[in-house]
Amino acid sequence: MKHLNLGKLPLIFIAIAFFIVGLLAKKNWQTSRQGGDGLGYYIYLPSVLIYEDLGDFKTTYQALKKYVPNLPDFSEDIYGFRPTPIGKIADKYPVGVAILQSPFFLVAHLIALQSKTFDPDGFSKPYQVMSFFSTLVYVIIGLYFLQKTLKEYFSPSVSAITIILLSMGTNLLFFTSIFSGMSHGYQFFVVSLLIYFTDKLYKSPNLYNGMAMGTSLGLIAIIRSQDLVLGLVPLLWMVNSFKSLSARFRFIASNFNIYIFAIIAFFMAISPQIIYYKFISGEWIYFSYVGETFNWAAPQIFYGLFSPQNGWFMYTPIMLPVVLFMFYKSEKRKIWILSLSLVLILHIYISYSWWCWYYIAGMGSRPMVDIYPLLGFPLAGLLSWIFNKSKIVAIFSITLMTFFGTQNLRFTYQQFKGYIFSEFNNAAYYWSMFYKFKPGNKEYLAYNTNFIQPDSEKLFLVDTLFYSNFEESVENKDSLVVKTGKYSLNMHDEEVKIVMKKLSGYEIDKGDWIKVTVDCFIENTDFYFLDLPKLVLKFKEDENSRTIWNQASPTALIGNKNNSIWYTGKAKEWQRVTYFTKVSIAPGAQSTVLISGSNKKKVKWNIDNLNVEVFKNK
Repeated sequence: MKHLNLGKLPLIFIAIAFFIVGLLAKKNWQTSRQGGDGLGYYIYLPSVLIYEDLGDFKTTYQALKKYVPNLPDFSEDIYGFRPTPIGKIADKYPVGVAILQSPFFLVAHLIALQSKTFDPDGFSKPYQVMSFFSTLVYVIIGLYFLQKTLKEYFSPSVSAITIILLSMGTNLLFFTSIFSGMSHGYQFFVVSLLIYFTDKLYKSPNLYNGMAMGTSLGLIAIIRSQDLVLGLVPLLWMVNSFKSLSARFRFIASNFNIYIFAIIAFFMAISPQIIYYKFISGEWIYFSYVGETFNWAAPQIFYGLFSPQNGWFMYTPIMLPVVLFMFYKSEKRKIWILSLSLVLILHIYISYSWWCWYYIAGMGSRPMVDIYPLLGFPLAGLLSWIFNKSKIVAIFSITLMTFFGTQNLRFTYQQFKGYIFSEFNNAAYYWSMFYKFKPGNKEYLAYNTNFIQPDSEKLFLVDTLFYSNFEESVENKDSLVVKTGKYSLNMHDEEVKIVMKKLSGYEIDKGDWIKVTVDCFIENTDFYFLDLPKLVLKFKEDENSRTIWNQASPTALIGNKNNSIWYTGKAKEWQRVTYFTKVSIAPGAQSTVLISGSNKKKVKWNIDNLNVEVFKNK
């Protein structure tokens, strides 16, 4: 294994794999640049190079509307376009991605100009295809430079396996081939360059390496400014003791002119962003993410790492042993122990202090992709350690690493197919889908109710908490839409209180199961699945305790033959639905449950024959 030199075969394999996945996901080539973050990063190019409307994007907006007829007005701040103090519209996203995309954009523009099929408008198919290839090419180049640096410290075979695992065993694959419009593939490339030229500088100090290092750090700053913490890499690379830190300062002092030019290169690299800020706001430094904040006092670090909502280790489990190995006293630890440890700690703190710690529009924790080039070193160290162990330890470790890597491939497939939606996953659905590719009814119920459904044959009925056919005098009775009898319950309001029950009179304990059976009807289903109306059981242990919401979306079960999480129900059809939820409090003398409807979008739906029963485990 130590003497196996695979050359460029791993890079060729990765490039082909990324391209094939991208080809399968080619619909995203178009949509990933027509809304959300992808549009925010990309729109500088047509605005500057074609329409010359950088201050308001009005002409660019009209061009894009040809492809997105229902495109919201940019002034509504749907995609991060916000008014500035001097009356212009600012794009909140930095300019770095557009700068890297620009050569590919120009090629696409030349193709469109020569074509009789595609309009040279910045958004037709040539532009989308070339934008995809820009991400792919930069990631492959980044892997090339990362592999070169790894080979300075590890065997060719370990270096080759490392870049394969980084590519196929992490969400780098997702952000290269599927959500390629995001910034993370580009940042992976530039961070790989920063590491390469930093390593070169300390082995061969010259102006070229210093300026390349400074330029790389500048590009990092104008791709994702919070990643400036990576500036610790040039300072602390290979520093692992006070003695080596002292030697580093002496090196900087003796090569001070190189660092001066590196700083100049850094400011030259960030100058387009500073000039843009001055142009749209009148200020050289401007916070374009108006209304969005970091919560420095309460970072959501645990959830950012372990939540089913895009938790880093939950969707990229191969990184858990890598991070643990960072602190193991291995032979190669001196490479990363100080620079990577500080960068990782600060990067995690900064990333999960952001108000949207689960980072929508992606699969897994996407900010972590930015530091995968650095994490490649402890990954390579872990592989070297494994290959030097006994056969039993090596086989077990390799099997475990392979399992972790294939889990990422499974998540990538499920996210692409729409079987999961990682930013809004819950724990019940995550674990119920752990060994599956496609959800069945039981898995979908776990998603819908937030509870893995029990085996009903292992339960027995102990009490009926509530039953109504709504024929008696109640508010919101409806005689127009009825399942049985003369009336159903109209659930159109934002909140409908059905009944409050005291739990003291029932044989009910914490951990018991509540079975809900109800006939449901929905008038129309032309709304987003996150706006589904809810049937809610609100538990309270006493008047002063917090309310525990157990909610489900029963209308999404009407005609949902494919068990799709995106489904909102079959309109104008009654169906009886059944599901279980769990008692999440320890009922006492003052405990209550409020059965109600929650319907923020005031979707028109009705229920009838509601039966709520208590079950215990046999």
